Amino acid sequence: MNTRLLIAVSVLTLGWLSAICASRSNARNGAPEHTSRHSRGQPFVSQSVLAKGPSPWNTWSLAAYQSFVSIDSSDSIEVAGTLPEGGRLAVTLHHRPADTTSALVITTGEAPQGLRMQLDGAGQALSCTGTMPTVAPGPFSLRMARTAQGWTATMAGQTLQCTSPDSVGHPSVTAGLRRVSIEGMAVSTHPMSSPGMHAVGVGIGASLTGLLGLLALARLRPRTSVAVALSGLIGLPVLLIDGARLAEALRLIGARDDWLPLTISLSAMALTLSIGLAASFAARSWRYAAVPPLAFAALLGIAWSVSGAAGWAYTLGFGAALGGLVWAQMHAASLKHYNLISLAVACALIGTLEVMVRFSAVGNVWNASNTQQGAGSTATLIEQFEALEAGKYTFYPAKGFPVRLPQKQERRRIVCLGASSTGGAFQNDSLNDFYPALLNQMAPEGTEVVNQGVGGWNSFHVRKFIDGHADRLDGEVWTIYLGVNENLPTAMPFSALYDAWKAGDLTERTQALDNIRLFQGLRLLVRGLRPGGGAGVSSNDLKDNLSHIIGVAEQRGINVLLMSEGVRPDPRVLWHYYEVMNELATEHSNASFLDTAAVLDRYNDKAFIDTNHLTPNGHTRVARAIDGELRRLGWY
Repeated sequence: MNTRLLIAVSVLTLGWLSAICASRSNARNGAPEHTSRHSRGQPFVSQSVLAKGPSPWNTWSLAAYQSFVSIDSSDSIEVAGTLPEGGRLAVTLHHRPADTTSALVITTGEAPQGLRMQLDGAGQALSCTGTMPTVAPGPFSLRMARTAQGWTATMAGQTLQCTSPDSVGHPSVTAGLRRVSIEGMAVSTHPMSSPGMHAVGVGIGASLTGLLGLLALARLRPRTSVAVALSGLIGLPVLLIDGARLAEALRLIGARDDWLPLTISLSAMALTLSIGLAASFAARSWRYAAVPPLAFAALLGIAWSVSGAAGWAYTLGFGAALGGLVWAQMHAASLKHYNLISLAVACALIGTLEVMVRFSAVGNVWNASNTQQGAGSTATLIEQFEALEAGKYTFYPAKGFPVRLPQKQERRRIVCLGASSTGGAFQNDSLNDFYPALLNQMAPEGTEVVNQGVGGWNSFHVRKFIDGHADRLDGEVWTIYLGVNENLPTAMPFSALYDAWKAGDLTERTQALDNIRLFQGLRLLVRGLRPGGGAGVSSNDLKDNLSHIIGVAEQRGINVLLMSEGVRPDPRVLWHYYEVMNELATEHSNASFLDTAAVLDRYNDKAFIDTNHLTPNGHTRVARAIDGELRRLGWY
């Protein structure tokens, strides 16, 4: 491939990357004309839950209860877009983020309905006439307009009329948890606004800039220009990944995530250019050869927010080592002790880069002792494993091991297994506050319910517990309420952590390799892009753990009720786990699935103290749901 053709391909690639990145950035941060984007300050939710891939070209995106709110008052609104699987959208003519309002709620798999609701929760049905078809994932278009009695909404050629006391306000659209793509939006005072083609202009500008730069370089350094043009293609594979998900996996603090593909290409071009110029200057002196790499290192230090005199000293040391390595390669034939010098400079290059990363914001996050906090910390993991292995009963199972079971008093025993929401939450003082105790009061005569939940446990802990204590439980039914702790991000899967602990390799003092920031970054990348996204218990691991537990129960004639753990503000953050439970229930005759999360979701904050621990109301709802399900199944 000749130089001009290669430059043309590189320039077109840069333009395309820039246009795509600009479109994705606008989708996540922009808003239609005459509207503003409102964010509710949603707690962290994994990007793999919000969407399966990057934002579509030339759209706006709403996720995690964000809203587009009209700046002007209006009596109508039109919206066109695409709903994903599990997507939800609330459209209202009077936006009230902190109070109830009447809205048309569209959820995939259900027929749209009029609700009197808070935009991030359930609500009471409005008095409506007319019907709308069940919404399937895919494109949609709707119009909502005010009437004398309330409002009317039209979608897919059908109309729903609802009575509402709301006055004229600011129309809005609000997403649920998952990302909804908006292709156009209009209010009565303004025409339909679409994203436009501003991203194309960004792409054209990037192409022209790249063309001028590469042509100028080709006149001065033809070979270097070819290498720089080729390195510009490196960002293409990253384009297939959602930039926000990549930034999440690598824990890139403050990164402009949607621009990562272009950033990677430009960084590769800058590195290649510095090496090429260093090679050209190496004939004069090693001092000249070090100038371009030093400039590259300085730019890298600025981009990575390197701090402190020591940090910048190592940053410049990295640049000098890079220049020295290039100089050594250019003088390989005449340099005495070439191999030794090259090895020493290469070690200096890696060492200075490692320390440079340590003085950056990202390097602090990549510190092995900081990658996990609280429930996922090494100290907590060791404590859990030690307590599980020791098998010492606790007075209150906030951690470690369940309470001692009393002698069986009734002919039928229900054993409740789970984590802190089952037994041992720090907000409660007694196990009498939890749903197993309430279920015991509801159960028919001849049935007793015992609590074997432990704070911090997940399906891996329950599996290990069952392997050693299944017969001691002496129950006819096991209930398992799990989900949140499966999703804890850990340095490696729980099964591997347990094996490392058994081998004596899991200690509060991290191993030498774990202390290397560059290794930590690579490990985060590999784990973050795998299915499961770095969770301690992935969907596949959950299936393996629960399948094993169900198998142990089946051998003993025990029935197992799998239960989805409720989460606020939206239980769908753990849907990938719930689907595994439902699938296993259909595969095993001694297992059933109860969607407890859906039951709790109807009661909003009345059921939750925080994101997942339950109020007395929440524990009562769970107990009633279990009671009803066990009666339906005939397991009482």
